[in-house]
Amino acid sequence: MAYLDASPTAYHASANARARLEEAGFSALDEGAAWSLAAGRGYFVERNQSALIAFRVGSGCLATEGFRLAAAHTDSPAPKLKWRGAAERSGVLRIPVESYGGMLQSSWFDRPLAIAGRVALQAASGGVRWQLVSSSRPLAIIPGLAIHLNREANQGTAINVQQHLAALCGAGSFADILKELCGARPEELLDADLFLADCQPATLCGINQDILSAPRLDNLSSCQALLDALIAAPLTAATPVIFLADNEEVGSETAQGAASAFWRDTLERLCLTQGDADHETIFRALSRSFLLSVDAAHAVHPNYEEKHDPAYAPQLNRGVVIKNNASFRYSSTAVS
Repeated sequence: MAYLDASPTAYHASANARARLEEAGFSALDEGAAWSLAAGRGYFVERNQSALIAFRVGSGCLATEGFRLAAAHTDSPAPKLKWRGAAERSGVLRIPVESYGGMLQSSWFDRPLAIAGRVALQAASGGVRWQLVSSSRPLAIIPGLAIHLNREANQGTAINVQQHLAALCGAGSFADILKELCGARPEELLDADLFLADCQPATLCGINQDILSAPRLDNLSSCQALLDALIAAPLTAATPVIFLADNEEVGSETAQGAASAFWRDTLERLCLTQGDADHETIFRALSRSFLLSVDAAHAVHPNYEEKHDPAYAPQLNRGVVIKNNASFRYSSTAVS
């Protein structure tokens, strides 16, 4: 639960994964530098401060032993601040937002919200200084309209993101928020990727404390599982690799997404570090590899049981869900 609480954005999820790997003895690699890898050693490479590939070099030849691959994603749906539009309205600071990913928009109303993400600041040297930021307290709220002013509220109300989901931050200015987040002045800010984040910590609830309530379970729970597995895994002939990708919630088609060349390029570079590698090594290695796509699954909701096929109805705390789809939305087959 600590990983969930400490990772309000994909940037923090990647940074916290990096810290865990370094603590476990894994070494950071630079995409722009030459790589020299040793069997049995752990390494990782990061892109965009939000996606990370980590692996432990196996003892065997990649061409004959292949990879053991698993992927999850660091991002979750959230309102992204359109911070340049911050302005006072009716005596309070109002910041418009846009939806990142498939947000359940109504769930963001009437709860204390932090502001988190990353900022690009003008460095004293004239370059750019990146800084991860996360408010230590709630700075915003998206209040719903009182039922006295909308008697039809319980019949369902269409939500206009631009109008209804803007964050209200009380009296003050965006300069005050920036100062609290990173101590910077507005003239130092070059750009920012800032999101609203649920402040409520991960909590166990239920009679037997067997229900985990937390934001960002999709898919930080899988990131945590893959990190635990890779760190604890013994040395094997095959090379285990995990990919904590970003931007799954918007289609994965970014430089740090699962549909990018980041993963394939990293695997090919792994092959090229072996002394007897040639241009066929990557193809031979992939043919002997296996991939798990690890993500959240929907358990049966007791209040909406009709949404599930009764013969394929996963229940909470009953084990791993293996997804199948006849149209290959998921690639599980009888062979895999």
